[in-house]
Amino acid sequence: MKKMAVFFLCGVCAALLSFGFNHFFMRLSERSDLDQALLLFFLSCSLTFILFSIWSDGIKAGSLQLPDVPALRGKIRDNAAGLALSLFFFLIYLYLGSRFGEFTFSHTDNLFDADISSWTRRIADPGVKTFEMRGPHPFAYFILRPFGRALNLITGTPSLSALLLNAFAGGAGVFLAWLFIKRQFQNRMYAFLVAALLGTSASHAFFGAVVDTYIFSALALILFVYLIQPGGQSMVAPVMAGVLTFGITLTNFVQNFIAFVVVRPRLREIIRFAGWVVSISILLTYLHAAVYPSSKLFFLTPDIQNERKFFANILKSPDWRIAGRSVLMARTVLLYTVISPKPFALLEEVGSATPEFRFFKITPGTFHQSGYDGVGQFLVGVWMLMLVVAGLVFAWNLVRTRKADLSLSFVLCIAFNFGLHVFYGEEPFLYSSGWAYALIFFVAFGLAPFSRNRFFQAALALFLILLAYHQWQFFMSIFEVLDSYLIKGIE
Repeated sequence: MKKMAVFFLCGVCAALLSFGFNHFFMRLSERSDLDQALLLFFLSCSLTFILFSIWSDGIKAGSLQLPDVPALRGKIRDNAAGLALSLFFFLIYLYLGSRFGEFTFSHTDNLFDADISSWTRRIADPGVKTFEMRGPHPFAYFILRPFGRALNLITGTPSLSALLLNAFAGGAGVFLAWLFIKRQFQNRMYAFLVAALLGTSASHAFFGAVVDTYIFSALALILFVYLIQPGGQSMVAPVMAGVLTFGITLTNFVQNFIAFVVVRPRLREIIRFAGWVVSISILLTYLHAAVYPSSKLFFLTPDIQNERKFFANILKSPDWRIAGRSVLMARTVLLYTVISPKPFALLEEVGSATPEFRFFKITPGTFHQSGYDGVGQFLVGVWMLMLVVAGLVFAWNLVRTRKADLSLSFVLCIAFNFGLHVFYGEEPFLYSSGWAYALIFFVAFGLAPFSRNRFFQAALALFLILLAYHQWQFFMSIFEVLDSYLIKGIE
């Protein structure tokens, strides 16, 4: 009875705080009745959960103990190989990004639908108070702008600051992959090869060079799977990583939730984890909208209606289009994410004066997907073999042990992304950073029984060398097309 009374009191306090905040900072009276109710409801629920949890568990409770991350506290030499690898990829991404920056077009939707110009502005430009932030990125300004603005003090150029931060996030993702695989399998060589596979993959390489939110989302997702511990007691590490993921792109939090449920399948912990992440995230979303009034709130009706334009109702489309979109998604998830195919450079097909690169194009009655030739065909064959072997090992382990591990969460995360992006978005490769880590880690877990075999290591190294060559040719082909159509800018 005492708990119910405290919960009621927390709810009353939360409702009053919610009303006051929304009245003074969110222009409550100017909104529709439905949006007023939504604003009051979400903030009241979040504050109630936080206040009641603090009363129940206390600040010193196990849910708020600092995590022990021995790999990060160890000697630098213990991770020298991973640091060197991440630095190498940082420099590669920085070079490729600078090459894209040489061209004087807006870089909005031309490169696989990436919004380079707008995100460069959001990350590092001095004035963004009136620049819209869409609802799917609830408090991205809070996460990205402090770093972008700090880099401006060194570079003096917002575009360079955004590129540096973007390339750093790509390199940091490679380093976290090294730490994660090394801890999982206690094998430095295997960790190096898997981290290099992530860094060389088409998705991670492209979005490590092209400024947008996607490489930051990838970094947050990799950080979460690194911090989540089977049977762990600390809640603060996964909660903070979950908040980070939520703030950059809220739909990616579903992947955090899936991983948490698989690794720590205890109902009380699941509720506490989800409650803390959602409550803190909603609170930060309100603060974000108060500081940046142009930011949209993902749960209000105008923003929901605005996002509808990104959904395609393919179920009402002709059969050839449904089949084409499904095949494109399957190829993107399983192949294009890792091995870049030959892209289409579209002009009159999309009514553009500058080339728009896609991995598909549509002509009347036909859905075309990008294909492979030469080295690419060989790489696809080897990669498919790796996927099949990893899948068989996963199925065998699941039947034999009847225990779920992170491999299952990777499968579920890939399936979630497939289901979402069959309907959402135009160019699915744009979102591939959201599942690239899961796909590569799934293969790494599946091939782990062979990880100490020298022949296997040598074969994987050879595969990576050929993959790096192939990806380099992919980037050079894009630059060649841009060179033929566009004039380079002089700064």
